[in-house]
This record gives sequence, structure tokens and C-alpha cells, in this order.
Amino acid sequence: MRKNAQAGFTLIEVMIASVTSMAILMPALVFMLRSYDWYASVESELMLNRKARQVFDVLGNGIRTNANGNDGTPNLYGFHGRHAAPSASSLRNNYMLRYISNNLTVYGDAVATQTIICTAAATPLPDCTSATVGQSKTVTGWIGNAFDVNTSARTVAGRTVEVVIPLTDPFQVQRADNPATATQTYHTILTLNRDTSDP
Repeated sequence: MRKNAQAGFTLIEVMIASVTSMAILMPALVFMLRSYDWYASVESELMLNRKARQVFDVLGNGIRTNANGNDGTPNLYGFHGRHAAPSASSLRNNYMLRYISNNLTVYGDAVATQTIICTAAATPLPDCTSATVGQSKTVTGWIGNAFDVNTSARTVAGRTVEVVIPLTDPFQVQRADNPATATQTYHTILTLNRDTSDP
């Protein structure tokens, strides 16, 4: 009577197959993880661009509300409908856009409240200073630092205003290898078109 030959792989064959599989899978895994980081960075830049468009639309063109202001209309006049530019300090509240015009106020997009700890000057948020290192900041919006509203440089007959807006992605700033990549600065020049005083 003949003995049945055993079928299957030897231990050496299994070990060689495992090492070969790992040599193929490790670079693919590294590539996949780097692709995820790249995707998160690109998604953050797209979100910042979207937020910048929204902020510039409100600042430039204004917005309508459901309440009436000083002039009896529901209009918050943007820079294009104003005689004088608002102060830079009035445009930001707790990292959110706050726009006041015609005795009406509108706030920009909010995010869930986040606590971010300053680790160095301008890191991870642009308004972190050497005096605030180790302190936490409560963030509820996308405005990374104070607006710059410049009515003297690049002005034409006192009717144009340069506006600089630093926007920060509060989600990406906490997980990025380089938090500075989660902040973008946007510049625009807006025209003041109202000839009479602001309501």
C-alpha cells in the first residue's frame, strides 16, 4: 500500500511568500498614507478658498437680513455700498467674521468650538505670540488673525480700500506637520461707492 504524499507549502516557501508580500505591500501602504495627508491638505486649501470667497462677497457686496436697519431696509451694505470703510477690529469676533452695517450685524460661518494651544509665535495660529505660548485659544471660526483694512495705501481718491484677510483651517492646523500650511492670506481692493454718509 502506498502512502499519500502530503500536499501544501513548506515552511520555507511560506516565509519567502510572506517576505515578498510585505516588500510589495509596505510601499503601497506608505503611498496610501501620504496620499491621505495630501488629500487633507488639498481639501483644507479648497475650504479656505471657499471661505475667502464668502467673506469677500459679504465684505464687498453686503447681505440682506430679515430685520430692517437705520434706513428702513434689510440691507447690510458691503464696502461697495458704503462711504467709509469699517474698522478692522469690528470685522472679527472669536475667529468668526462679524460684519456690522446699517445698525445690523451678521456673523460668518462657525465651527464647533475648539481649543488650540499656542506652541510658538504664529504657531499653530497666526495670532499666537511669544507671550501666549502654552496658553489655549478658543476658536469658533475661520478668521486666523485680525483683518487689515488699509485706507491709505493703494487708494484712488480715497475711494478704494485694501483688505487683507488671514484664514486658518482650525481642523487642519492641529494635525498638519507644518501648521503654517493651514493658513492662507488673501488680498483684495474694494471700492467705496456711496457718496452720502453711511446709515
